[in-house]
Amino acid sequence: MAKLPSIDNKFRGIKIACVGDSLTYGTTLLKRKRDCYPSRLQRIFGEDYNVLNMGFAGHTVNPYCDKYWAKEDVVALLEDYRPDYIIFMLGTNDSREHNWTDAKTFEKEYKRLLNFFKSFPNKPCIIAMTCPQVFWDKKLLDINLNILEQIVDIQRKVLTENKIPYIDIHELTKSREDLYSPDLVHFNSKGAKFLAFNVYYKIVEDIRAKNRKYKDRLHSGKHPKK
Repeated sequence: MAKLPSIDNKFRGIKIACVGDSLTYGTTLLKRKRDCYPSRLQRIFGEDYNVLNMGFAGHTVNPYCDKYWAKEDVVALLEDYRPDYIIFMLGTNDSREHNWTDAKTFEKEYKRLLNFFKSFPNKPCIIAMTCPQVFWDKKLLDINLNILEQIVDIQRKVLTENKIPYIDIHELTKSREDLYSPDLVHFNSKGAKFLAFNVYYKIVEDIRAKNRKYKDRLHSGKHPKK
């Protein structure tokens, strides 16, 4: 069972939940708590934001695997946290041959997780990331690169159809082995920084868009929705 992070229910700023696996958790980083991408994102935004690392090593989108991400205790914690933003990067472990079922199952379960996030009463903004590239030595993990490509294609299709903003990390990490730790699966400190800034710019883009809508409503004489 994954160790759950603690949450501060008294915090009244903007809350960000980083949902993912070991790539979010920060596996292989020497100073993981400091250098994982959620921690870097916290430092970029500062004290008016609270960033929760909900990355659990080995976890999947597929509920038929031993390490399914959306287990009851994890779901309860996320609901209790009530994030304003959910940053969603899951799927790499689904490409491991012992976890893979089929494309139809993955698409169904990926949609189900997105719909769960969308069902939160406070209507958080969901920002997804496609699975990053993997440049691994197959002796370490049974990741199947053909399956990984299928998963990324499904992610792009589902996110586009559902109008979920996303960062195509798979495309952005092409030929970027310099961002990876020696296992060529997980990110090094430079890679974690790369992820954090991509997420930061996407959140800032959303905040600016919301502010523009707010000002437009004021100028039109319409009261902004509360």
